[in-house]
Amino acid sequence: MFASQAVKTLPDLSLDLSDPSDWQAGLLRTIPYHLDITAVATDPISGLFAVGSSRGVIYIYGSPGVECRLKITEPAGLRVKFLQFAVSVLKLLCIDEHDRLHVWDLTTPGRPKLQRITGFGQPVNAIISSPSHTHAFVALADGEIKTYDFQCSRISPYAIPNQWRLYEKKSLASSLSIAGVSGSDVIIDMAIHPRDLNLLFVVYEGGVLVSDLKEQNTVRAFELILSPGAPGGAGYHAKGLLVPRRSQATAIAIHPSGHLLAIGYADGTIGFWALEDEEKPLALRTLDSTGDEDLSAVDTTKLDAVLSSPKDYPVEPPREPIFKLAWSGFPNSTDPRGGDTVLTVLGGMTIDSPPGLTALLLPPLQPPAPPTPTSPKPAGAAEVLHPETRAAMCKSLIVKDIYTYTTVGPVQDFLLFPRSTPHFGGHYDPSAILVISDSDVPEARISEAFEFPPPSFLGPPESPAPDAAPAHTSQPGGDTDPEDALAKELAMTLQAMSVSDEPSSARLPPCLWTVLGEYLVRVDKHAYETLVRDKLVPVEGEVPFPVKGGVAWSEDLEGHMKLIKFQSRRILITHLRDLTVRFLDVSPHLLVSTGPDSPLSSNFPSPIPRLTIELAQLLIDRSLGLSSVPASAEYDPRLSKERIESVHFVPEALECVVVMRSGAVVLHRLDIPAEDGTFGQRSLADEELVSLSHLRPRRGLRYSPVFAVKPHKTRGLVTACALSDIGFLAIAYASGSLLVIDFRGPKVILRHEPNSHGGSGFLHRHSEAEPFLSLSWTCCKLATDPTVRLRLICSAASGATSIYTLAHSAPSTWTVTQPPVATESPARPIPGGTFVLDAKTGAKCGGDRKGLAAVLQTDEAPDPSRKFVFVAAGAKGIRCTLNVNGERIAKAEWGAKVGTVQHVEVVEKADSCALVAFTSLGNALIYSLPHLEHIQTIQLPALGSSDPPSTDGSGDFTTHTTFPTPAGSPLRPLLSTELHTLFSHRRTGPYALPLVDLTYGRRIVPPQPQPVSLGPPSVMGSVLGYLGSLTTASAGEQIDTLLAGPDRPVPPPSKVARPAVIHPAPEGEAGGSSQAPVSAAAAGMSSGVADLYNRLGTALTERGEMLGDLQQSLDSLEQGSKSMVKQAKRLAAQQGMKSWFGL
Repeated sequence: MFASQAVKTLPDLSLDLSDPSDWQAGLLRTIPYHLDITAVATDPISGLFAVGSSRGVIYIYGSPGVECRLKITEPAGLRVKFLQFAVSVLKLLCIDEHDRLHVWDLTTPGRPKLQRITGFGQPVNAIISSPSHTHAFVALADGEIKTYDFQCSRISPYAIPNQWRLYEKKSLASSLSIAGVSGSDVIIDMAIHPRDLNLLFVVYEGGVLVSDLKEQNTVRAFELILSPGAPGGAGYHAKGLLVPRRSQATAIAIHPSGHLLAIGYADGTIGFWALEDEEKPLALRTLDSTGDEDLSAVDTTKLDAVLSSPKDYPVEPPREPIFKLAWSGFPNSTDPRGGDTVLTVLGGMTIDSPPGLTALLLPPLQPPAPPTPTSPKPAGAAEVLHPETRAAMCKSLIVKDIYTYTTVGPVQDFLLFPRSTPHFGGHYDPSAILVISDSDVPEARISEAFEFPPPSFLGPPESPAPDAAPAHTSQPGGDTDPEDALAKELAMTLQAMSVSDEPSSARLPPCLWTVLGEYLVRVDKHAYETLVRDKLVPVEGEVPFPVKGGVAWSEDLEGHMKLIKFQSRRILITHLRDLTVRFLDVSPHLLVSTGPDSPLSSNFPSPIPRLTIELAQLLIDRSLGLSSVPASAEYDPRLSKERIESVHFVPEALECVVVMRSGAVVLHRLDIPAEDGTFGQRSLADEELVSLSHLRPRRGLRYSPVFAVKPHKTRGLVTACALSDIGFLAIAYASGSLLVIDFRGPKVILRHEPNSHGGSGFLHRHSEAEPFLSLSWTCCKLATDPTVRLRLICSAASGATSIYTLAHSAPSTWTVTQPPVATESPARPIPGGTFVLDAKTGAKCGGDRKGLAAVLQTDEAPDPSRKFVFVAAGAKGIRCTLNVNGERIAKAEWGAKVGTVQHVEVVEKADSCALVAFTSLGNALIYSLPHLEHIQTIQLPALGSSDPPSTDGSGDFTTHTTFPTPAGSPLRPLLSTELHTLFSHRRTGPYALPLVDLTYGRRIVPPQPQPVSLGPPSVMGSVLGYLGSLTTASAGEQIDTLLAGPDRPVPPPSKVARPAVIHPAPEGEAGGSSQAPVSAAAAGMSSGVADLYNRLGTALTERGEMLGDLQQSLDSLEQGSKSMVKQAKRLAAQQGMKSWFGL
């Protein structure tokens, strides 16, 4: 076939991209989405937040730009089992699934440093540390507790044997307990007393023991043994109701005052105990208990009734065990014992209840002073809790209010974010709560965050007293304006209605989103500034996510930062499982940083919360007819059957169209001004359309719904959708139908149904019911029509293509000319694979404002020299045609060895353009335009998914890795989004993870909370006091000295200042005044002597580390030869354990 002169004279549009060296694919950045969360932790002093995953990666987040990724190695990919911050020394602790302790030093500038990996030889069941000292308690599977020294990076010699085993022996010997149950000596959890570091609470399956660290003995044992007939959590139909039975402990929380503890049990009950009374709980309740109900007491009347006629009393549904407890105090009282508290409960719900997390509001613990005893207490008599004090403590446990944070699936974990202090177990005065729950996908976790405590716990806002008359109120005898009174009453009513009892959502970072798809868009500077304008303005119903620690920067060693200003601005549009569309700024301009003096000021990617589009409210309203669920079906508050299928966005008009899986199509427009009086729904002439202009988004959100196209049963699902920048929308359906909608109205200007135009030529021998798979808007001329007009190109699976032309007539009236022009394109067209290019410049000729201006220039004669190139890609190859339906310019076949072509894009660079085809085998086929000469095939970086990429026309594109799901799963959430480029030369440097200083902005750890009395502050001391208290002035140091032992190596100098606990010296001591001259003299020592001491200290540190390594080697030898000394070790262990109980 010979080409015409018009084809021969077409310029090569790919001159500057024809050299293979111009193309260099590379990975810029991976954006993770944490669906595999196994552990979370926060440090309120540094403001950091850490996430541990099942794939052995730990992520640390903080202030804008702060992001670190730590990996578990040797072997890699081990699941993170426990994760904690050692607040006192700013280190991160991790226990992996091989039960090894990893310690990272977070004070190292640049990147956190792995300091030590330590094994304990057996499974680790729990780990806990205190912000007041530098040791961690590690509970092992055999019931022993080891201690680990952060300063010396070693296991300290102090250890606690299996106390429960000895407790059972002692109890059975004195007939104080029931027979032991196998496994009751397994440690479940631990807790440190919030005001006395000397007391360690150890939760065994059999109960809770309180250890005095200094005295090395057990001072309290809280064992719940239900009396015969006591219902417990199983109710009166429980098996073994008439025999004593022991409840299995599962969790613990300690009241901020330190005088109460809540213990969770496997039957779903919570036992409240007084620290001073181990004989009997104050109360035993479930989440449904009312008033002062006590399930540990025997109600003989009800017991007799149930036993006599059990059928009259329904069996209670089983309950979940109590998995986790957190007791939060608040600075809401002048009483040192505190005010109202909140107990957060994970578990305890009946199995038929909706999933969620429960918060209980409890009254203050403020018992009065007990009466003065009339007779002296006998010598040696044990302290007892006065009945009046006990009654007051029971009264403080009556629930004032209850709130359930509803979740998508069963809750797996939660994390409270304290405002300032790390004490009280990290639960004091929290501002937000992160809830991690199961999803519809097996093994995938969903993260949700809310403000804490719920607003209903804070009480209604104070209102003026009814007898307090306003200053402007007319006095008796004066005139009262009824309109003013009515206006004031209406204002007060609206204000009361605006106060919601529902907690606001916390604004999650993108890493915690459940993303189902993404869409990359390139925008110009003006559009970009419009989108990001005022992006930090608060949004109604949202609170900030409390993460703000550290500082981050990038080092521009190769001078790449100066090139960023020439790069395009990009927006990543994502759609989520919660039926929202969220926008992320992924512009390279966010990465500009030249060192520590010029830190990053924004995250990458940076969310734009004000652009969020919420679709749930449209689908809940059944009157709109947009839901796929019939109106007669049961209401589903989670909308579990609804999905977002695709999102379409135009970069000039900034309008957004969302296609739902049900077939509904919804248009949202940016910054619609609020119209006064728009209370009712507009009526539209077309039955397919429904107006949404009466629905307003939450205050602060900028996108508002305009109208929607309702699902249609006979038309089927949407197969293709095209949105233009000039107010037109085209929708193709599975039935072969086509709708064209003009936003000026809105109104339908074309309804194409199968067999509507009855084409009988050769080009229309395909089935008339064949759906269109590709739609594209363009402003161009045809070979049969030399005038530039607005056209819609529709391609079906067979390759048959219809070209609809839109004609304009004043004023602002558009019509679709019939019949459409027919032509041929490659079979099985690739969605988004049709382009119309200016044959001279290579610019894309879409349905944009520039093209519309050319269409409306009717007073000028058509330019015969202007030509257009129509590029159409199909499953087997690609074709270029002159003026859309004119002479074929070139044709190319993909070939069988490259895999399936999934996506094509016309890539522009340096005033040139080329066509890039992305294949399923991870290749990019590059062709010149318009002659389709193969330039080269490049191998792309490893892709985590076979899904088509999303491109932006500049050579940058995104791929994603999906979470592993079962075959046929309707949900395929993303595990990560990968940002790639085809031009990585001098591009990748700024995208690398930044350097960080996690100590930046870190505050001083506040002093250890002081003990408070159980009685009123006016009463000297407590009713009974804490048990075995250390001197609180130096409790942290004393604990470190006790646990580390006398042979503790000299710790290296800490880069983090320890909390300075200042206590005035008692009068008469010679410490306060004499220390100042000594300090002054020490400060005046010569630098040479100081250097000598520094070198000696360093040498001692190295010696200590060597001795620690040697000790570990000796331990290994001892393990290998334990068969020789087994008997001796057993005897030694028995002698050591007896000292805990004085046997």
